[in-house]
Amino acid sequence: MDEKANVIANALIKRGVKPKSNVLVMLSRDSNLIASIFGILKAGCTFIPIDPEYPRERINYIYENSHADYIIANESGEKSLDIEELLKDGNSENPNVNVDSDDLAYMIYTSGSTGNPKGVMISHENICNQVSNPKSTYDSLLCITTISFDVSVDDILTSLSNGLKLILADDIQIKNVLELIKLIDENKPEVLEITPSRIGSYLELDEFCKVISCLKCILLGGEQFSAKVYEDLRKYSDAVIYNSYGPTETTITSNNKEITDVNDLTVGPPLTNYVTDVRDIDGKLVPYGVMGELYIGGMSVGKGYYNMPEKTKESFLTINGIPYYKSGDYAIELPNGEIDIKGRIDNQIKLRGLRIEISEIETNIGQYPDIRQAVVVIKEINNVDHLCAYYTAEGEIDSDDLKEFLKDRLTNYMIPTVFMQLDEMPQTPNGKTDIKKLPEPKMDLNYVAPKTKLEQEICAIFSSILNLETVGAEDNFFEIGGTSLIASKLIIELLKQGYTVRYDDIFKKKTPRALAKLLSGESDSEEELNIEDDIIKNYDYSEINKLLEENTLESFFSGEKLELGNVLLTGATGFLGIHILYEFIKNEEGKIYCMLRKGKFDSCEERLIDVMNYYFDEDFTDLIGSRIIIIEGDITEIDDFKKLENEPIDTIINSAALVKHYTADDYIFR
Repeated sequence: MDEKANVIANALIKRGVKPKSNVLVMLSRDSNLIASIFGILKAGCTFIPIDPEYPRERINYIYENSHADYIIANESGEKSLDIEELLKDGNSENPNVNVDSDDLAYMIYTSGSTGNPKGVMISHENICNQVSNPKSTYDSLLCITTISFDVSVDDILTSLSNGLKLILADDIQIKNVLELIKLIDENKPEVLEITPSRIGSYLELDEFCKVISCLKCILLGGEQFSAKVYEDLRKYSDAVIYNSYGPTETTITSNNKEITDVNDLTVGPPLTNYVTDVRDIDGKLVPYGVMGELYIGGMSVGKGYYNMPEKTKESFLTINGIPYYKSGDYAIELPNGEIDIKGRIDNQIKLRGLRIEISEIETNIGQYPDIRQAVVVIKEINNVDHLCAYYTAEGEIDSDDLKEFLKDRLTNYMIPTVFMQLDEMPQTPNGKTDIKKLPEPKMDLNYVAPKTKLEQEICAIFSSILNLETVGAEDNFFEIGGTSLIASKLIIELLKQGYTVRYDDIFKKKTPRALAKLLSGESDSEEELNIEDDIIKNYDYSEINKLLEENTLESFFSGEKLELGNVLLTGATGFLGIHILYEFIKNEEGKIYCMLRKGKFDSCEERLIDVMNYYFDEDFTDLIGSRIIIIEGDITEIDDFKKLENEPIDTIINSAALVKHYTADDYIFR
């Protein structure tokens, strides 16, 4: 192999390829592919692996964007060099080329937000730090990942740099699981790195389960770790199982953790020569247990995006002399230094005004009995965005039962509108779920025609405000796209038609038929209450209804602008609240009353000062008691507000918020 790599290196040099040049490699999965990678490196060049099945347009873009000299391929052409022709040159001496640790070793082109892929630059120093990892202590490694994915680069370089036998699945074996099973059975590999969704689909085959007892190390990465997959693997293999994490930009893997308990699914602490920080939106470190963006630093942070200086500047930075990459992942650092990944920042979406973390929904669906994989995406149905859940399972799943299961775990707006069971989840060549190939969803609604004119009118109103073509008399407002925000629109539309309903009626009478019965006097508005607490049951919603009636642009523009005067501020220790406090002190002259609890601190004053010092450099301690008046209390307790009865408060700013999805008793209501 070494001599073959030398031949390729010398052949490239003979054809005028200079050190530091970029060379694409686009070959079948055989020994020529491996030799070409090392040959390009020996020539002092950067290799760019390309999947031969890439669309021609994508290949051309990468070639042009990378300013590559050539493409090493299975045939010659205007841009390509035939691998067989290169091998005919026959010069197997080691080329005399100097390579610096800072020189680029390879570039991986990853998907870009602009629609075109971007080249991630990885140096020799970056990859040298990576090849010493958990895989390196075993005897043999099976590589089944497409060459354009960085895990395959890791498999190849780690195995051959550490003396492992590399078992390279060919182009047929990586696509045909039965051929892959034969390969495993014949070669008995000890190490396999694979995505959870891919091995999860393989585990549905008895033949695969029978041959994996040879595995001693399984690294699951590229996707969220699956407890279900872990438990299934444990039935057939005693292998050490790792939760592996790391962006391409930080040279493949920055964190690894051996998983022994599915209730402890972090990615572990950073690996050797890596550091990890969790920072807020302003780039400031957050305390243990607080969620922020994961910054990955250290020796293996790549050199940026090729020919994209602005994009590089956004994501790659230096802090205290250490290179960092902003991962774009939400994470929490635990007191023991382990990192708990909470999902992509761009996976937290906003749907009809509500912020939703997709991974939270997927995790809960995955906990339903017999479900193997779950993917939740936003799809447009009747010109309205909806959450749509796709899943595979061991047997037929009753979607209504699944929906009831989720109702116990998620808020209403997080429950998908559409559930679709698939025989198998479509996958990309990298083994990840191919979102683009998921089938178009259809609402599985049993249409019930309205019987009365009133039902027809309400169905029409539902249809109008939810942008649906048809709505049946038994369609649940909140299951076809309605939310608590849109409920106010429904009330307004009903008022326009001369029908008066209260805000809470919408939550009790969720279908056109139920609302029609209420409006026609056929049912009592206090029937079918789902909330048992007497306080909530008898609550007077008249003030809320009045606010809704006055919540118009006309009211806003005609309102009188008044001075703030003295302000009561709630939620002062939150991000929004503390900034409101800061702006008030800087720009207003009145007093600001802050109601808060002392929490883990010895006093409320100590807690507020701690938050102020965290966000701001200025010291406002001397204003406490004069302009900043601290009131110890809980805003959910009416008696605590009595402490303010004699205070000259002109304005109330309520920035307090309960951000939990579920809690006990009537806490959310209060």
